[in-house]
Amino acid sequence: MALSARWKSLPGHLLPDREIHVVVSILSGRHKAQEYYEGSIKPLLDQHEIQYFTHQTKSARTIIELTEKLFIPNARRGVKQTIILLSGDGGIVDIVNTFTTVLDRSNDDMRSPSIFLKPAIILIPMGTANALAWSSGVAQDAIKSMMEGRPKSLPSFKVTLSPGARLLVNEGQDREALGDSEEDESITYGAVVCSWGLHASLVAMSDTTEYRKHGVERFKMAAEQLLTEAHVYKGKVKWRKQNSDWTEVAGTEHAYILATMVSRLEEYFQISPASKPVDGTLKLVLIGAEPASEIMRILGLAYQAGQHVADPKVVYEDIEGLRIDLDEDDDQWRQVCVDGKIIAVPQGGWMEVTRIPGTGMDARRVVELVC
Repeated sequence: MALSARWKSLPGHLLPDREIHVVVSILSGRHKAQEYYEGSIKPLLDQHEIQYFTHQTKSARTIIELTEKLFIPNARRGVKQTIILLSGDGGIVDIVNTFTTVLDRSNDDMRSPSIFLKPAIILIPMGTANALAWSSGVAQDAIKSMMEGRPKSLPSFKVTLSPGARLLVNEGQDREALGDSEEDESITYGAVVCSWGLHASLVAMSDTTEYRKHGVERFKMAAEQLLTEAHVYKGKVKWRKQNSDWTEVAGTEHAYILATMVSRLEEYFQISPASKPVDGTLKLVLIGAEPASEIMRILGLAYQAGQHVADPKVVYEDIEGLRIDLDEDDDQWRQVCVDGKIIAVPQGGWMEVTRIPGTGMDARRVVELVC
């Protein structure tokens, strides 16, 4: 059947041969997603006579449940699907993590079944920092990306933690088991950033209703408060490049340790200037124990086109893996961040981050990002 004139101008990911789902994360960022959906997304879809299903989040688990019950079964049946996601980084990470966890759990062969069709995700940034959206070029004009962008495979990483690691929920008041927990380890996945130290602590501290009122400023506010405490993070850190041995970081005192697949953590905070959109590289940014004023100076350079990476006090490397053995007594300083989610590591515990390759037996690309 010939496409109507209205559809001829549409990109492939919005054509009528696809099942299109709009997911509205009503509590992301400053709670503007529903308003933006009604004012911009819905009228545009209706104007082009696009058929779609709308889902509003009811809880922090809504996107996970949609992925388990709808998006994964569709992908396995070979259904072409597009997910228009109005959320922050957490929404897309829920989809990536759930897809990867379920597929790894259900296949002895780590590769996807041949019929598996990756969904295309159109990200409409509604979070506080929107690291993935700014880094991929989506946030500059989300509607233009939706109408003119092309789907590209989204890289990801695997995080393995010592047994007993727990996900903090409900503003840190409650704890849940991670996606896949076994006797000897817990596993989760991410596509943006994994950190321990100042970055993880400030994300944890600022993840409250009160802090969120301040938008992206909440991170600076939390950082300033943390730096007045002048805590030095203790643990053994080592990293490795492709096909090489581990390199151990000298000393056991640190301030800021972060592995990232994106260039920006927020619009102007360019944490990894060498990273290109969805290029699949994993970069290490590490600052050792320094006075608070020096840490603020170095991180301030990240707002100046990522000049911090040229500072001699910063380790900036292209890595395959990162391992941290934490040596902290207080639970507060044993919290790690995976794409904005906070995980408490038990005393004497460890965390290991591994880049998932784009090709080969260990490859895993479960979604495409329209950008």
